[in-house]
Amino acid sequence: MQEFYKFAPTEQGYRFSLDDPNGSKRDEMGVILNPGTPEQQLVVMGTYTVYDEKTDIETITMYTADKDGYRTRYKIKNRKLSASALKSAVG
Repeated sequence: MQEFYKFAPTEQGYRFSLDDPNGSKRDEMGVILNPGTPEQQLVVMGTYTVYDEKTDIETITMYTADKDGYRTRYKIKNRKLSASALKSAVG
Protein backbone atom coordinates (compact mmCIF):
# COMPACT_ATOMS: atom_id res chain seq x y z
CA MET A 1 0.00 0.00 0.00
CA GLN A 2 1.31 3.44 -0.93
CA GLU A 3 1.84 6.00 1.81
CA PHE A 4 -0.01 9.27 1.17
CA TYR A 5 0.68 11.17 4.42
CA LYS A 6 4.02 12.03 6.02
CA PHE A 7 4.75 14.08 9.12
CA ALA A 8 8.26 14.44 10.49
CA PRO A 9 9.29 16.56 13.46
CA THR A 10 12.62 18.33 12.90
CA GLU A 11 15.03 20.00 15.30
CA GLN A 12 13.64 23.42 14.37
CA GLY A 13 9.98 22.53 13.62
CA TYR A 14 8.30 20.03 11.29
CA ARG A 15 7.84 18.78 7.72
CA PHE A 16 4.51 17.58 6.38
CA SER A 17 3.35 16.16 3.05
CA LEU A 18 0.12 14.74 1.72
CA ASP A 19 -0.35 13.14 -1.70
CA ASP A 20 -3.90 12.48 -2.87
CA PRO A 21 -4.38 9.63 -5.37
CA ASN A 22 -6.13 12.08 -7.75
CA GLY A 23 -2.91 14.12 -8.19
CA SER A 24 -3.54 16.85 -5.62
CA LYS A 25 -0.81 17.32 -3.02
CA ARG A 26 0.47 19.48 -0.20
CA ASP A 27 3.96 20.07 1.21
CA GLU A 28 4.63 22.22 4.26
CA MET A 29 7.50 23.13 6.55
CA GLY A 30 7.23 24.92 9.87
CA VAL A 31 10.27 26.48 11.55
CA ILE A 32 10.60 28.20 14.91
CA LEU A 33 12.85 31.23 14.53
CA ASN A 34 14.72 32.70 17.52
CA PRO A 35 13.60 29.96 19.93
CA GLY A 36 13.50 30.88 23.60
CA THR A 37 13.73 34.63 22.96
CA PRO A 38 11.12 37.41 22.98
CA GLU A 39 11.45 37.42 19.16
CA GLN A 40 10.46 33.75 18.88
CA GLN A 41 8.05 33.09 16.02
CA LEU A 42 6.69 30.25 13.91
CA VAL A 43 7.16 30.55 10.16
CA VAL A 44 5.19 28.17 7.94
CA MET A 45 6.02 27.78 4.24
CA GLY A 46 4.58 25.40 1.72
CA THR A 47 2.73 24.58 -1.45
CA TYR A 48 -0.49 22.90 -2.31
CA THR A 49 -1.52 21.62 -5.70
CA VAL A 50 -5.10 21.02 -6.75
CA TYR A 51 -5.65 18.89 -9.84
CA ASP A 52 -8.90 19.10 -11.81
CA GLU A 53 -9.36 15.83 -13.72
CA LYS A 54 -12.07 17.30 -15.98
CA THR A 55 -9.91 20.14 -17.33
CA ASP A 56 -6.50 18.46 -16.78
CA ILE A 57 -5.29 21.64 -15.06
CA GLU A 58 -3.19 21.99 -11.90
CA THR A 59 -3.34 25.05 -9.70
CA ILE A 60 -0.21 25.39 -7.57
CA THR A 61 -0.31 27.75 -4.59
CA MET A 62 2.84 28.70 -2.68
CA TYR A 63 2.35 30.29 0.72
CA THR A 64 4.17 31.75 3.70
CA ALA A 65 2.62 32.48 7.08
CA ASP A 66 4.54 34.39 9.74
CA LYS A 67 4.25 37.37 12.08
CA ASP A 68 3.43 39.55 9.07
CA GLY A 69 0.43 37.44 8.00
CA TYR A 70 -0.43 34.94 5.28
CA ARG A 71 0.90 35.53 1.75
CA THR A 72 0.29 33.46 -1.37
CA ARG A 73 1.50 33.17 -4.93
CA TYR A 74 -0.08 30.80 -7.40
CA LYS A 75 0.48 29.30 -10.82
CA ILE A 76 -1.99 27.56 -13.14
CA LYS A 77 -0.48 24.74 -15.17
CA ASN A 78 -2.07 22.77 -18.00
CA ARG A 79 -0.88 19.15 -17.80
CA LYS A 80 -1.69 18.31 -21.43
CA LEU A 81 1.24 17.37 -23.63
CA SER A 82 2.08 19.55 -26.61
CA ALA A 83 1.57 18.24 -30.15
CA SER A 84 5.36 18.02 -30.70
CA ALA A 85 5.79 15.99 -27.50
CA LEU A 86 3.05 13.59 -28.63
CA LYS A 87 4.66 13.23 -32.09
CA SER A 88 8.08 12.44 -30.59
CA ALA A 89 6.53 9.85 -28.27
CA VAL A 90 4.90 8.07 -31.22
CA GLY A 91 8.12 7.98 -33.18
